[in-house]
Amino acid sequence: MRLRGFGKTRAPEFPPNLSWLNSEPLTMKSLRGKPVLIDIWTYSCVNCLRTLPHIKRWHEEYGKRGLTVIGVHSPEFAFEKERANVEKAIEAYDVAYPVVIDNDFAVWNAYANRYWPHVFLIDAAGSIIYDHVGEGGVTETELAIQGALKAIGVEDLPAIPPDGTEGAGKCYRTTPEIYLGYLRGHIGNAHDKLPDTEEAYDDAVEHVEAVPYLHGHWQIGAEHVEHTRALAAATEYLSLMYSAFGVNVVMGSTDGKEKTLTITIDGKPVPETMAGADCVVDDHGVTHVHVQEHRMYTIVNADHYHSGTLRIAVKESGIQLFALTFGGCKS
Repeated sequence: MRLRGFGKTRAPEFPPNLSWLNSEPLTMKSLRGKPVLIDIWTYSCVNCLRTLPHIKRWHEEYGKRGLTVIGVHSPEFAFEKERANVEKAIEAYDVAYPVVIDNDFAVWNAYANRYWPHVFLIDAAGSIIYDHVGEGGVTETELAIQGALKAIGVEDLPAIPPDGTEGAGKCYRTTPEIYLGYLRGHIGNAHDKLPDTEEAYDDAVEHVEAVPYLHGHWQIGAEHVEHTRALAAATEYLSLMYSAFGVNVVMGSTDGKEKTLTITIDGKPVPETMAGADCVVDDHGVTHVHVQEHRMYTIVNADHYHSGTLRIAVKESGIQLFALTFGGCKS
């Protein structure tokens, strides 16, 4: 539901007893008289993270001119409900504006929301005057912010910079987001396996693109798959045929200790020119990802669109993989 489709819609009040970071609890009533930008996000969402630099810039640029920016952290996965994880994320991403922890989706539901990310602009009178779902729309959103500030008499507004996300680069049809837990996901060779139970998976099946396959000892949970055996070498894995510029994986370690995954594309190490920010090359030319905290890890970030078979090989137990997302555009 797009609330602004109903015209002047009063912004709902923040429910009481929610936890706030970077601020004392705020209310829409106390913020009356100034525009407010609400950003509903979660820290492992790639689309949210791509939008975050714009939200931060608007806070820095327009906060001193009367705009209040509030992040509403509505978790997609259970680990994102942990306050310590959210605190670590906002520190890592240098988020300085107020963030309210919306673990029970009270704010999400009050705004009739269905998406990550989703921004809502509220005018000085407390009405929702603009909203935008997903990435993009940066110039349009900033124009709306400036319009709301002009309405309260602000005049010293900066020129709006070019939006690098609009009308630039090439986009291709990419592999869709893939969830790995049984609630939303599908493992290609798990048709006779029990959920929430360690099972031995055999990858001796024909693969279909955009379908993940497991090999070795894994347990499929509601939100994730977890490797359950400690081995002498990384001989067990998740495999996936994909097409994209880049690959991100939401994952983490169950005991908080760093664990090492080996990454290959078509059976070969990831070339340095394609390695993501979290992919490292060892002295033998093997590509790894060191996984510890639960978050999104970028393992492939190529400057060309490509297709291949990704293999995430593991030798340690207690590694959880939740979802994979793919980049389909490059400037």
